[in-house]
Amino acid sequence: MGGKRERFRGSNRWRLSPGRAKQVQFIVLGLAPVLVYFFVFSIYPVFSAFHISLHRWGLLDLKRPFVGWDNYVWAFNDPVFWISIKNTLYYALYYVLWGTFLGLVLALFVNSLKEPFVTMMRGIVFMPVVTSMVAVSLMFVWLYQPMYGVLNYVLGLVGLGPYQFLNSSSQVMPSIVAMSVWKTVGYTMVLFLAGLTTIPSEYYEAAKVDGASGLRSFIHITLPLLKPTTLFVLVTGMIGGFQVFTQIYVMTGGGPGTASRTLVMHIYETGFKFFEMGRASSLAFVLFALVLVITIIQLKYFKADFEY
Repeated sequence: MGGKRERFRGSNRWRLSPGRAKQVQFIVLGLAPVLVYFFVFSIYPVFSAFHISLHRWGLLDLKRPFVGWDNYVWAFNDPVFWISIKNTLYYALYYVLWGTFLGLVLALFVNSLKEPFVTMMRGIVFMPVVTSMVAVSLMFVWLYQPMYGVLNYVLGLVGLGPYQFLNSSSQVMPSIVAMSVWKTVGYTMVLFLAGLTTIPSEYYEAAKVDGASGLRSFIHITLPLLKPTTLFVLVTGMIGGFQVFTQIYVMTGGGPGTASRTLVMHIYETGFKFFEMGRASSLAFVLFALVLVITIIQLKYFKADFEY
């Protein structure tokens, strides 16, 4: 009898009260649509894409045989793949460096202003962020136009140019980087402004009492306390840099030649121009692995910044 009573008590221990059971039921029913959406539109497509990457999967083919790692071997033996990797790394590196630097400079400048100039400058600089990337790309195609573009016209007034911004293999990537930085620097500025507002003013007052200059206060107070924001900007900027596509597609189509052909552009053309979905999927997983490795390196480098 004693053993049965103990087992009965143990089973009641996990039995929920009616009110608690309703709460759990409400939570489960509330999370179910989110979990279904996450599985259908996030988890399943990833496994499906990996499955496709292991097959010779042509959109127009009825037979799609299993080829194992052949698509990945093809990717690493493809010279265009390495060109696209080089262009992607170039774009991501300079886009992140210039975007972070200019965003910080603008944030420091706007933070030094008084109202209503802070709100006005913040709105002006942030305006390109909410503008369509296609619209901005088309605008810069017109600005970069060799004969009738505004930029070449202004440079011509001081005896420079005309420059073949989008038609020169040596100028096309810097030109696209400049456009992308102009488009997104307002977002970076807002992030740094938010970080600056979290720094207590007492730190600067104490440094001023100790005779520290503005530069020393910036180096020893502002920069260290902005490291979490800087990490976020670098990681998200690098991820976005590796996924660059819209401005390349609209402005150059990957040209001239392959001078601006990035990895996502290579994936797009492999899948939707040559209809090789298996090879395109393998390229997508290579891109995923590359972004993952670089993100881990960034997090490792800034590991100490999470400790405070």
